[in-house]
Amino acid sequence: MENSEKTKSGLCTAGLVLGIIGVCTSFIPIINNLSFFLGVLAVIFGLASIKRASKGKMIATVILGILAIIITLSAQQSLSDSLDALSEDLDTASGENTEQVLANDVDVVLGDFEVTTDEYGLSDTKLTVKVTNKTNETKSFNIQVEAVDVNGNRINQDYIYANNLTAGQSQDFDLFQFVSSNEIEAMQNATFNIVEASAY
Repeated sequence: MENSEKTKSGLCTAGLVLGIIGVCTSFIPIINNLSFFLGVLAVIFGLASIKRASKGKMIATVILGILAIIITLSAQQSLSDSLDALSEDLDTASGENTEQVLANDVDVVLGDFEVTTDEYGLSDTKLTVKVTNKTNETKSFNIQVEAVDVNGNRINQDYIYANNLTAGQSQDFDLFQFVSSNEIEAMQNATFNIVEASAY
């Protein structure tokens, strides 16, 4: 009987130590995977010694075990949320979330493709694009625009680099200013699309 009491008291002491280690390491990413199991063991050891160890020691063991579990789960959720937010920011900055950027961050209005020919037969071309920052903070935008023919084949492409547009600010950009003469007719009949948009 005495050995049984000693065993259960020893379990409680071991649980108390595991609970303390679990709480101390529960804030550390990756290592806190072990903290979760230490917390579970602390609770089990504490409950197993419920009738033999001192009441205060047993309660402390169980509480420390539960704290280790709760803090570990909370820390891992926070880390997961942070990584998700970082991933979303990287996708936004790399153009992976073009639809989201166009819906929430920037308004892009494509004008008409214009061709003017001077007296020497040289042609100037441009497609004016208006870019507006729809957010409440200063942002920069990279936008890729393509010209495609009736079959959906790309004729040409150009890029907009709108740097540090303040909240609500608009800026006009002239694209496709250097179009070869053999592409002009195709460009005049082309459809212009936004291929990719990123914000940072």
